[in-house]
Amino acid sequence: MAVENVGVTLAVELLEQPLSNMPPEKPFSGAGIYALYYCGSHTAYSTLCKLDGGRFKYPVYIGKAAGESAKQGFSPHGSSERKLHGRIVEHSRSIEAVENLALADFRCRYLVLNDAYITLAEAVMIRLFRPPWNGMSFGSKVVGKNRMTGKPGLWDALHPGRGGRPAGVDRADQAAELIGRRSAELSQDLADPTLRRMYQRVMKFV
Repeated sequence: MAVENVGVTLAVELLEQPLSNMPPEKPFSGAGIYALYYCGSHTAYSTLCKLDGGRFKYPVYIGKAAGESAKQGFSPHGSSERKLHGRIVEHSRSIEAVENLALADFRCRYLVLNDAYITLAEAVMIRLFRPPWNGMSFGSKVVGKNRMTGKPGLWDALHPGRGGRPAGVDRADQAAELIGRRSAELSQDLADPTLRRMYQRVMKFV
């Protein structure tokens, strides 16, 4: 129960942060978690945008940027490097590079955290909000490739142009279908009772 309460608190903290353009105008230090939102006209996101209704309630992607102490155990001090800001900048460049997305159609929220909480916060947000881009190789640092299989990622198939057009753009229909299906699932209750209870608690503050 304690982990559930901490997870809900972290999720609420992130969702209560102000919306920012991408990338945030002023650089800042620290590690943490972030959520990206899309409000454009690409047809693959019509279900998501309709459900969201311009409220920036349902992220298209959730990620983390760990600090330098992430693998060294607990540290009472936050990161002094611009880990979180730098990660959002990287994503902004990825979006700018592709042919069929506009960076102006994206917003983000971010929350600076101690490394001890980052992984839990990211995991909770992904399980509760099921963002369409997670698992589609958008966040992979090997451009256009799936980290596990080495095959072209679904995200790059649907949005070619990042680091050059990757092979496998014929998978664009598969990527669009996956996004549509995941977006439709957001209007359905979570099957797991604990996750459903956590989601209901979080949404009271959104």
